[in-house]
Amino acid sequence: MAEPSEPAITPTPAQAHEPPTAPAAMSTLNKKRPKIDLTVQTGERRRGKSMFGIVLGTLNKAKLEDRERNASEAAKKRHLLEQRLQAKLQKETDSVRRAEEAKKDKTTANRKEEELQLKDSIYKLRRIRLPLLSNFLSTSDIIPSDLTSTTLSEPLAPLPRSHPPPLYYRPAILTPSQDAFLAKRQVEVAEAAEKEWLAFLEERTTGIEEIKRLRQRVAEEEARQRKEREVNRQETPNDSGQDKEAEEQPVKELESEMEVDEERRSESAVRKEDVGKESDRKDEPALMQADDEDAVEY
Repeated sequence: MAEPSEPAITPTPAQAHEPPTAPAAMSTLNKKRPKIDLTVQTGERRRGKSMFGIVLGTLNKAKLEDRERNASEAAKKRHLLEQRLQAKLQKETDSVRRAEEAKKDKTTANRKEEELQLKDSIYKLRRIRLPLLSNFLSTSDIIPSDLTSTTLSEPLAPLPRSHPPPLYYRPAILTPSQDAFLAKRQVEVAEAAEKEWLAFLEERTTGIEEIKRLRQRVAEEEARQRKEREVNRQETPNDSGQDKEAEEQPVKELESEMEVDEERRSESAVRKEDVGKESDRKDEPALMQADDEDAVEY
């Protein structure tokens, strides 16, 4: 008798969206992740370390060779020669700079002297000419009626430019206002001209002192250059001989090293030739014996 089949259970939509039960979740968590194979990377690391070590070794070797080269006698002489050349170059640079400064000071002194000479002639002429012109009236003068409280604003000012230009004149008979105006202007012009001359004297004294100082510097620089040329003329033969010796010494050492290398090479070549001859001599008896054995057999 057939057993009744159990009806198939279909999950409802709500059950389909429910989270997995605890055993299913544990099974997914217990899955092991695949391990990463690091053998290739370690090999590359080792190769990189070895190459880095080779580079460091090369650098250290170059450093040691440089240190040995600097410690040699030729390197010391070369270093001393370089120091002397640097000192000579610095000395020449300073000398050229001082010469340029001296040339500039000389030009400045000459220019200031010319300016002072020009100003001196101008102020001397003004000191003499302006008081003489103050005795005359000009067509541009405005004579006030009351001169007791009025003063000239600029007694040394030149005549204004106009067309036609103003003219100086002096009437044969002066009015009282003209006479008072001229007298007042003569006094003010004389005082202003004297003040202007005194101010220029101070300026000229200061300029002369500056010119003397500049020319003193130029003279000191010229004396120093003459002394330096004399010293260089005396030291030139000795310095040239020392420089030639210092330059020839490294060349001689290099030539000696090359000769030693050539001797070593020739000795090694001679040894190789001797060894080849000995080997040939050793091979000859063996060949003779082999010929003898063949002859016996026949």
